[in-house]
Amino acid sequence: MLIRSINCQPVMLPFRFSFGHALASRNFSINLVVSVKVVLEDGREVIGWGESVPRDYVTGETPEGAMAAINYTYAPQLQGRFFSSAAELLAALNLIFTDNMLGHKAAGASFCALELAMLDALAKIKNISFSQVPAIIAANMPMQFAAGAWPQVDVKHDTMRYGGVVPFGKKTLLKLLLSFYKRYGFKTVKLKVGGSLNDDVARIKLAREIMGDDAVLRVDANCAWTLDQAKWSLAALRPFRIASCEQPVPASDIDALIDLTASVPETIMVDESLTTMQQAETLIERQACNAFNIRLSKVGGIVSAMKMVELARANNIECHLGAQVGESGILAAAQRHFALSCGDFANVEGAMNLFLLKGDLIKESMTVPLGAVAGAPGASTNASARAGLGITILPRNLEKYAQCNSEMLGKSKQPKSEFNAVC
Repeated sequence: MLIRSINCQPVMLPFRFSFGHALASRNFSINLVVSVKVVLEDGREVIGWGESVPRDYVTGETPEGAMAAINYTYAPQLQGRFFSSAAELLAALNLIFTDNMLGHKAAGASFCALELAMLDALAKIKNISFSQVPAIIAANMPMQFAAGAWPQVDVKHDTMRYGGVVPFGKKTLLKLLLSFYKRYGFKTVKLKVGGSLNDDVARIKLAREIMGDDAVLRVDANCAWTLDQAKWSLAALRPFRIASCEQPVPASDIDALIDLTASVPETIMVDESLTTMQQAETLIERQACNAFNIRLSKVGGIVSAMKMVELARANNIECHLGAQVGESGILAAAQRHFALSCGDFANVEGAMNLFLLKGDLIKESMTVPLGAVAGAPGASTNASARAGLGITILPRNLEKYAQCNSEMLGKSKQPKSEFNAVC
């Protein structure tokens, strides 16, 4: 297979409403979309697609910086090269990852988009579903993964279940959203907290009343609390049976995470503290959490996410599969395939595309189905569509949301009203 071309472009996806939490509030997302054109020995062409969501408050990456890394650092090491096997391609990707210290440096979003595009193309070449890609990776990278840790290519889970996420909002909207989640079939709901303690208690109390006794309620403080505030808040929320608290303190406050993990009954989950494998190892070594929230864009793609899952499994750390707010159907499809390939995530979030985005980049719907249970993307279509991510890019939408590329990156930090006027 010859890597004929690699193209990276930013897109701006506008939201139907503003999504807020303790670190940020936004009504659009600037994402990077990568397409890879591969030419086979028989002359056939295959195009792979990837996406990532650079967020400066998560990995320190901006869209400009991530795009520069792809165009000037990663892509030149692949474009124009011929690979005779999956093992050769995976070795080349691994070399780029290690040479750029991405196991130690938080810069996952740039690499994720490129890796997904390459793996999508590889799956299409092999005519397999993307859900089977982790098994291919494990088989061809024996020094990276433990024998038997990943299922064989022909073993996969048929369905997976989603949980819902509730952003900040007024009580009326909160009631509507929770009632919608209840009727839609969500069994797990995570609520953003970190405002006043009275407001947080009122939100969780309302959630328990609406969702019922059997629902799993989780909270996410997005770094909003100090250690003492976290203890007070969790004590106040405890009567409502909170299953887990995500990122209660700032990402760098490992000592506070250690204290909370040892002293409270709720599962303490890390998100912003977990962007690299080095951080994952440190968190486990210091017993600073009970659970990982792994997001593909944040941690650097499929291979890195697989390593985190395997490390967590070996150390009895609960795994959740999160999403960046504003992912298009490309990244949502990759996430769903990854969830199906693992099968043991305690919770999977995201895929609210139809409800959140004014428009998507793909033809298929990656929105959580009614009942919050989903199968593999493309499974209901013909055999060729099932290969790879199982998605169909809409060129018109890709062009539409990339029309203002020249001004988009410069305007991304301006007030929302001004930015929206541009696009």
